[in-house]
Amino acid sequence: MRNACVRRDDDRSLRGRLRWGILFALAVVLGVGCQSAPDAVESYVEGRITVRSDIDATGDYSGFRVLVADANGRSIDTLGIATTGTDGRFQMNVAAPERGIYPLMIWGRQGQRRLASTDYVVASGDSATLEVELPLEGRRFFVRSSENAALSAYRNTMAQHRRTLVKRLQTDARDSTTMSRSIRQTSSTLWNLQETFPGAYASQLAATESLSLLSGWNDSLVVARAKEIEPSNPRFVEVAQIARRASSRLHGQAAALDLLDTFAKWAQTNQQRAGVQAARVRAFIDSLQADAALAAAQKLKNEYPNTKWAEWADRATYEVNNLLPGTEAPSLTATTVSGDSLALQALRGRPVVLEYYRPGDDLFARQMATRNALYRATRADSVAFVSISVEPDTLLHEAFTENRSFPGHHVIAPGGIDGPLAKTYNIADVPSRVLIDEEGKMVGRYSGAAFLAFQEDLTRLLDDGS
Repeated sequence: MRNACVRRDDDRSLRGRLRWGILFALAVVLGVGCQSAPDAVESYVEGRITVRSDIDATGDYSGFRVLVADANGRSIDTLGIATTGTDGRFQMNVAAPERGIYPLMIWGRQGQRRLASTDYVVASGDSATLEVELPLEGRRFFVRSSENAALSAYRNTMAQHRRTLVKRLQTDARDSTTMSRSIRQTSSTLWNLQETFPGAYASQLAATESLSLLSGWNDSLVVARAKEIEPSNPRFVEVAQIARRASSRLHGQAAALDLLDTFAKWAQTNQQRAGVQAARVRAFIDSLQADAALAAAQKLKNEYPNTKWAEWADRATYEVNNLLPGTEAPSLTATTVSGDSLALQALRGRPVVLEYYRPGDDLFARQMATRNALYRATRADSVAFVSISVEPDTLLHEAFTENRSFPGHHVIAPGGIDGPLAKTYNIADVPSRVLIDEEGKMVGRYSGAAFLAFQEDLTRLLDDGS
């Protein structure tokens, strides 16, 4: 899991920052918060902003503002600001609270209008250049440096993987060999970015992404490569979590906990140690060891009270107390892809299956035939299937469902795996299924390949109710 300021979905985080355009305008005009903290991460940007001659033939390019800012809620910190001279040139030192990806924006004269924006990596010692001719008219622009070249390579690789995935979903979605080849190729490309851009922030993100993609396909390689990840990786805790699950699938719970002990020894900060302890809590929850999970969660709160993981421990405790078999299922309200309102309470009187998935996930695709057979073996008024995609990209959902039998209610979760529909049931991995009985009580949670256990419990539930 990445640090608090840079979440896995950088694009979604950026859109959140840009909502405060008017506040940024004030920051441009007033220079709000442009002070460097003693331990700030500092980088440098210089460049030139010009205007197309048919738009402005004066040759005076002064007064344009270049701004790097960090938005946390309604608090805006200006990390760097510069104003172009007559020739359009500018120089800017950028001081960020930590290494990460921040929005870089170009504002018009007097800061009245934001003209363009892009993502910019702030990393110690990085020196970047920026050349822009206005108006951009929809064209993208890039900050050029080693750090930002790594970011482009990372995102281009993921964009190509997405295009391949969409094409696969639109053609032969059951061809697991093709999917495996695509995942392994993308994973290898992402992993090798560390050699092309050694030590770069985005190449470290890419290395973690490569393990996430490979998880479940080659768990032995996942564990081996996870041990090569340095604690300086901003997603070090996520690496520990991925490795724990892979090790558990390979060798069982004891081996997975031993591996977490190793990651705890490698951790360099309290945030990382707390995150590894959280992975231990999750391991106990996944194996339904309620007492061990509660004890581990309390230890997490006691030892790391001032970290974000202390709040996470409260949610884990909530899961143990509210989502284990026999407890009342939390309420859930959603909007289906057809625009209808769907409330869990309205489905009372019959078992409900909540299945969380990601379009294109091979395991879920391979389970579809059995899943549909199970659906057809029940009546629509006897079991309610609610399929919740944790991929907010509607294009992927449309490609996945096109020309495919996929009966039941369908929902796209706002915010994806980090959104409220997934958090309500503390969904961390997909595919995952939640079975709720006709009285609204939790029956079980079934992650990954545990489809047979889910099928048996649903069949037993129906038999008991007949």
